[in-house]
Amino acid sequence: MSTIEVTVNLPFFLRLEGPFTVRYEEICREAQLPELVGQDIKVTFSRRPVGSIDRSDGPVKVKERTTVAIKVQTPTQLSDDSPSTFAIRNCLEILNHVILSYYSTTGEISNAGFITPLGTSDMQLFAEIRVDGKDIRDRWPSQSINTCPLQRDQITKFTAFLTGKEKWLLVRLFLTNAILSLEQGQCSLAVLQAATAVELRTTQYVTSKLKTAGWNSGKIRGYEDKTLGQKLRRYAQPDLRSLETHFGGNTNFSSLHHQLKCWFTRLRNNVTHRGHLASHQEAKRAVKMAREFLKIVN
Repeated sequence: MSTIEVTVNLPFFLRLEGPFTVRYEEICREAQLPELVGQDIKVTFSRRPVGSIDRSDGPVKVKERTTVAIKVQTPTQLSDDSPSTFAIRNCLEILNHVILSYYSTTGEISNAGFITPLGTSDMQLFAEIRVDGKDIRDRWPSQSINTCPLQRDQITKFTAFLTGKEKWLLVRLFLTNAILSLEQGQCSLAVLQAATAVELRTTQYVTSKLKTAGWNSGKIRGYEDKTLGQKLRRYAQPDLRSLETHFGGNTNFSSLHHQLKCWFTRLRNNVTHRGHLASHQEAKRAVKMAREFLKIVN
């Protein structure tokens, strides 16, 4: 028998008292480990006193934060990769399910700290991982080695944005927030932001072509008000409203366009109209498709 225990100090307080016990496959729906299926997960919440760092209520009242311990036992031998998969993937999913369930129950976003879903880097850098009581984890110095200074042209662009000479690119902000939401485990939000980035860029590109062609403002507004699915449909070429008219010669675009029209739009509608909670894999695919689209339609 092996025991895996992961402990994470949260930077906020949750009004939860533990422990809770839940079946592994009921809460870990992605990246499931066969040797843990059927086992019970024990989730324990404990109060961690915080000293004088937070003085929002004066020097007398001691603030508290929450420490979460997640523990599972398995009667079988663990594979070499299982502890890290459980700690980084499964426990992240568990913690974000806890936080989203807390949101749904209380509507709170702040309680002795800003309550926010966690990301992979939080688990990589801060989680304590023990197998049979032995600390097995390494510490990654960072999630990315992309720490080089901005290039000269990027500095020029950055300064223009900073000083207001150029407007912030809302499309890029939507996509960046989609990536951030995906990292934080807010998968449905990531889908909506990725879809908004695609819709906004489609609208901007096509309307610029319609204005150049001399369309009147009423007809252009009619196009702008269409849904994402309507904007991605195949118009008879060479209709200027059709993306195929503008990008049909790009070998990578046709397949991507088909996926956007069918899978991507359906996922967005399921989230928006049917309250579908997107999975991590769905959100990851949606964000990837949005990034590919924006590279082509630039």
